[in-house]
Amino acid sequence: MKSKLGYMLFFMLFLVACSNDEPAIVKVDTPPEETAEVPELIEEVSEDEVVDEFIEFTLENEVVRVNLKQVPILNAYLQGVKNPQNVIQQMDIQKLFQQEDNDIYLLEFSCDNTCSYLLLDQSSENTGILLADLSTFEQFILSPNETRVLVKFNRESAQDYPLSTIIVIDLKEWAVLSLENDAIVSNMFDFNWPIIAANWIDEETISISVPESLPTNHEQADIPNNEMNEIVYDVIPD
Repeated sequence: MKSKLGYMLFFMLFLVACSNDEPAIVKVDTPPEETAEVPELIEEVSEDEVVDEFIEFTLENEVVRVNLKQVPILNAYLQGVKNPQNVIQQMDIQKLFQQEDNDIYLLEFSCDNTCSYLLLDQSSENTGILLADLSTFEQFILSPNETRVLVKFNRESAQDYPLSTIIVIDLKEWAVLSLENDAIVSNMFDFNWPIIAANWIDEETISISVPESLPTNHEQADIPNNEMNEIVYDVIPD
Protein backbone atom coordinates (compact mmCIF):
# COMPACT_ATOMS: atom_id res chain seq x y z
CA MET A 1 0.00 0.00 0.00
CA LYS A 2 2.67 2.47 1.03
CA SER A 3 4.86 1.92 -2.04
CA LYS A 4 1.96 3.09 -4.16
CA LEU A 5 1.04 6.02 -1.92
CA GLY A 6 3.09 8.70 -3.63
CA TYR A 7 1.75 7.87 -7.09
CA MET A 8 -1.85 7.79 -5.88
CA LEU A 9 -1.60 11.00 -3.92
CA PHE A 10 0.09 13.02 -6.64
CA PHE A 11 -2.49 11.74 -9.12
CA MET A 12 -5.32 12.80 -6.84
CA LEU A 13 -3.72 16.17 -6.21
CA PHE A 14 -3.95 17.22 -9.82
CA LEU A 15 -7.11 15.46 -10.90
CA VAL A 16 -9.47 16.13 -8.01
CA ALA A 17 -10.78 19.62 -7.32
CA CYS A 18 -12.46 20.92 -4.22
CA SER A 19 -16.20 20.51 -4.31
CA ASN A 20 -17.05 23.88 -2.77
CA ASP A 21 -15.55 26.92 -1.11
CA GLU A 22 -15.14 25.49 2.39
CA PRO A 23 -11.63 25.69 3.86
CA ALA A 24 -9.54 22.54 4.22
CA ILE A 25 -8.84 23.21 7.88
CA VAL A 26 -10.87 25.16 10.42
CA LYS A 27 -10.58 26.03 14.09
CA VAL A 28 -13.43 25.03 16.39
CA ASP A 29 -14.58 26.72 19.57
CA THR A 30 -14.35 23.62 21.75
CA PRO A 31 -11.65 24.05 24.45
CA PRO A 32 -8.73 21.61 24.04
CA GLU A 33 -9.35 20.08 27.47
CA GLU A 34 -12.83 18.98 26.35
CA THR A 35 -11.70 17.04 23.30
CA ALA A 36 -9.99 13.70 22.71
CA GLU A 37 -6.23 13.61 23.16
CA VAL A 38 -5.77 11.57 19.98
CA PRO A 39 -7.09 12.53 16.54
CA GLU A 40 -10.55 11.20 15.78
CA LEU A 41 -13.01 11.04 12.91
CA ILE A 42 -15.97 13.40 13.32
CA GLU A 43 -19.14 13.16 11.24
CA GLU A 44 -21.58 16.03 10.86
CA VAL A 45 -24.92 15.93 9.04
CA SER A 46 -25.79 19.13 7.18
CA GLU A 47 -29.28 20.55 6.69
CA ASP A 48 -29.60 18.75 3.35
CA GLU A 49 -28.67 15.47 5.12
CA VAL A 50 -25.21 15.24 3.59
CA VAL A 51 -22.66 13.66 5.92
CA ASP A 52 -19.40 15.61 6.13
CA GLU A 53 -16.33 13.95 7.63
CA PHE A 54 -13.59 15.73 9.54
CA ILE A 55 -10.46 14.69 11.40
CA GLU A 56 -10.28 16.57 14.69
CA PHE A 57 -6.90 17.36 16.23
CA THR A 58 -6.28 18.78 19.68
CA LEU A 59 -3.30 21.12 19.82
CA GLU A 60 -1.91 22.89 22.85
CA ASN A 61 -4.04 26.00 22.55
CA GLU A 62 -6.63 25.16 19.93
CA VAL A 63 -8.72 22.47 18.30
CA VAL A 64 -8.72 22.15 14.51
CA ARG A 65 -10.64 20.02 12.05
CA VAL A 66 -9.45 18.87 8.64
CA ASN A 67 -12.31 18.68 6.16
CA LEU A 68 -11.78 15.44 4.23
CA LYS A 69 -14.03 16.62 1.42
CA GLN A 70 -11.61 19.48 0.81
CA VAL A 71 -8.45 17.34 0.97
CA PRO A 72 -8.99 14.61 -1.66
CA ILE A 73 -5.44 13.29 -1.20
CA LEU A 74 -6.12 12.42 2.43
CA ASN A 75 -9.64 11.21 1.73
CA ALA A 76 -8.39 8.80 -0.95
CA TYR A 77 -5.71 7.48 1.40
CA LEU A 78 -8.24 6.76 4.16
CA GLN A 79 -10.58 5.00 1.74
CA GLY A 80 -7.75 2.62 0.86
CA VAL A 81 -6.93 1.43 4.39
CA LYS A 82 -8.69 -1.32 6.36
CA ASN A 83 -9.13 0.54 9.64
CA PRO A 84 -9.33 4.31 9.10
CA GLN A 85 -9.85 5.13 12.78
CA ASN A 86 -6.64 3.39 13.82
CA VAL A 87 -4.76 5.14 11.03
CA ILE A 88 -6.21 8.52 12.04
CA GLN A 89 -5.09 8.05 15.64
CA GLN A 90 -1.50 7.78 14.41
CA MET A 91 -1.66 11.10 12.56
CA ASP A 92 -0.23 14.33 13.89
CA ILE A 93 -0.50 18.00 12.98
CA GLN A 94 1.46 21.09 13.92
CA LYS A 95 1.05 24.77 13.24
CA LEU A 96 4.13 25.89 11.36
CA PHE A 97 3.45 29.60 11.65
CA GLN A 98 0.70 32.13 12.02
CA GLN A 99 -0.03 34.79 9.45
CA GLU A 100 -2.33 37.72 9.98
CA ASP A 101 -5.38 36.02 8.52
CA ASN A 102 -4.21 32.52 7.56
CA ASP A 103 -2.45 29.91 9.69
CA ILE A 104 -0.27 27.26 8.03
CA TYR A 105 -0.24 23.66 9.26
CA LEU A 106 1.80 20.53 8.52
CA LEU A 107 -0.15 17.25 8.67
CA GLU A 108 1.77 14.02 9.23
CA PHE A 109 0.16 10.75 8.13
CA SER A 110 0.85 7.23 6.81
CA CYS A 111 3.62 6.80 9.37
CA ASP A 112 5.79 3.72 9.81
CA ASN A 113 9.14 5.11 11.05
CA THR A 114 8.79 7.63 8.22
CA CYS A 115 5.70 9.63 7.21
CA SER A 116 3.94 11.51 4.45
CA TYR A 117 3.34 15.24 4.85
CA LEU A 118 0.59 17.60 3.72
CA LEU A 119 0.74 21.39 3.91
CA LEU A 120 -2.63 22.94 4.81
CA ASP A 121 -3.93 26.45 5.28
CA GLN A 122 -7.24 28.09 6.18
CA SER A 123 -7.99 29.54 2.78
CA SER A 124 -11.16 28.24 1.13
CA GLU A 125 -9.38 28.36 -2.24
CA ASN A 126 -6.66 25.84 -1.40
CA THR A 127 -6.47 22.11 -0.87
CA GLY A 128 -3.55 20.28 0.72
CA ILE A 129 -0.14 20.14 -0.93
CA LEU A 130 1.68 16.82 -0.63
CA LEU A 131 5.24 17.82 0.23
CA ALA A 132 6.98 14.48 0.78
CA ASP A 133 6.47 10.86 1.71
CA LEU A 134 8.61 8.11 3.27
CA SER A 135 10.58 10.80 5.09
CA THR A 136 10.92 12.83 8.27
CA PHE A 137 10.30 16.54 8.62
CA GLU A 138 13.32 18.55 9.77
CA GLN A 139 12.65 22.27 9.45
CA PHE A 140 10.87 25.11 7.71
CA ILE A 141 12.24 28.58 6.99
CA LEU A 142 10.19 31.58 5.92
CA SER A 143 11.51 33.87 3.19
CA PRO A 144 12.51 37.42 4.23
CA ASN A 145 9.11 38.86 3.24
CA GLU A 146 7.25 35.80 4.58
CA THR A 147 5.60 35.15 1.22
CA ARG A 148 7.35 31.83 0.65
CA VAL A 149 8.44 28.93 2.81
CA LEU A 150 11.28 26.44 2.48
CA VAL A 151 10.60 23.00 3.97
CA LYS A 152 13.31 20.38 4.46
CA PHE A 153 12.82 16.62 4.79
CA ASN A 154 15.27 13.78 5.42
CA ARG A 155 15.29 10.12 4.51
CA GLU A 156 17.63 7.53 5.96
CA SER A 157 19.86 5.77 3.45
CA ALA A 158 21.32 2.27 3.47
CA GLN A 159 24.58 3.77 4.76
CA ASP A 160 22.79 5.43 7.70
CA TYR A 161 23.39 9.04 6.71
CA PRO A 162 20.31 11.11 5.92
CA LEU A 163 19.56 12.14 2.38
CA SER A 164 17.49 15.29 1.99
CA THR A 165 15.09 17.22 -0.17
CA ILE A 166 13.81 20.78 -0.07
CA ILE A 167 10.41 22.01 -1.17
CA VAL A 168 9.68 25.71 -1.65
CA ILE A 169 6.07 26.91 -1.56
CA ASP A 170 4.65 30.24 -2.71
CA LEU A 171 2.16 31.01 0.06
CA LYS A 172 0.18 33.55 -1.97
CA GLU A 173 -0.19 31.36 -5.05
CA TRP A 174 -0.23 28.13 -3.00
CA ALA A 175 2.11 26.44 -5.45
CA VAL A 176 5.36 24.50 -5.42
CA LEU A 177 8.25 26.47 -6.93
CA SER A 178 11.18 25.10 -8.93
CA LEU A 179 14.82 25.42 -7.85
CA GLU A 180 17.27 26.03 -10.68
CA ASN A 181 21.03 26.36 -11.09
CA ASP A 182 22.22 25.91 -14.67
CA ALA A 183 25.77 25.09 -13.57
CA ILE A 184 24.70 22.09 -11.47
CA VAL A 185 24.18 18.90 -13.48
CA SER A 186 23.36 16.55 -10.60
CA ASN A 187 20.00 16.59 -8.87
CA MET A 188 20.86 17.60 -5.31
CA PHE A 189 17.25 17.21 -4.17
CA ASP A 190 14.70 14.36 -4.14
CA PHE A 191 16.73 12.52 -1.45
CA ASN A 192 19.77 12.13 -3.68
CA TRP A 193 22.29 13.93 -1.43
CA PRO A 194 22.73 15.10 2.17
CA ILE A 195 21.79 18.74 2.63
CA ILE A 196 23.44 19.97 5.81
CA ALA A 197 21.92 23.46 5.81
CA ALA A 198 19.57 25.61 3.76
CA ASN A 199 18.80 29.32 3.93
CA TRP A 200 17.13 32.15 2.07
CA ILE A 201 19.36 34.77 0.44
CA ASP A 202 16.39 36.85 -0.73
CA GLU A 203 12.86 36.22 -2.00
CA GLU A 204 14.18 34.79 -5.28
CA THR A 205 17.22 32.82 -4.12
CA ILE A 206 18.19 30.12 -1.63
CA SER A 207 21.51 28.53 -0.71
CA ILE A 208 22.22 24.99 0.42
CA SER A 209 25.32 23.50 2.05
CA VAL A 210 26.27 20.00 0.95
CA PRO A 211 29.33 17.78 1.52
CA GLU A 212 31.76 17.44 -1.37
CA SER A 213 31.34 13.68 -1.19
CA LEU A 214 28.94 11.29 0.52
CA PRO A 215 30.27 10.67 4.05
CA THR A 216 30.76 7.15 5.34
CA ASN A 217 29.05 6.06 8.56
CA HIS A 218 31.94 7.00 10.87
CA GLU A 219 32.35 10.39 9.15
CA GLN A 220 28.70 11.30 9.42
CA ALA A 221 28.74 12.87 12.89
CA ASP A 222 31.04 15.76 11.99
CA ILE A 223 31.65 16.99 8.45
CA PRO A 224 34.39 19.69 8.42
CA ASN A 225 33.34 23.08 7.04
CA ASN A 226 36.20 23.06 4.54
CA GLU A 227 34.67 19.97 2.93
CA MET A 228 31.33 21.68 2.38
CA ASN A 229 30.06 23.28 -0.80
CA GLU A 230 27.54 26.11 -0.84
CA ILE A 231 25.24 26.08 -3.87
CA VAL A 232 22.87 28.90 -4.79
CA TYR A 233 19.54 28.19 -6.49
CA ASP A 234 17.09 30.52 -8.14
CA VAL A 235 13.48 30.10 -7.03
CA ILE A 236 11.36 29.90 -10.18
CA PRO A 237 7.55 29.68 -10.53
CA ASP A 238 6.48 26.68 -12.63
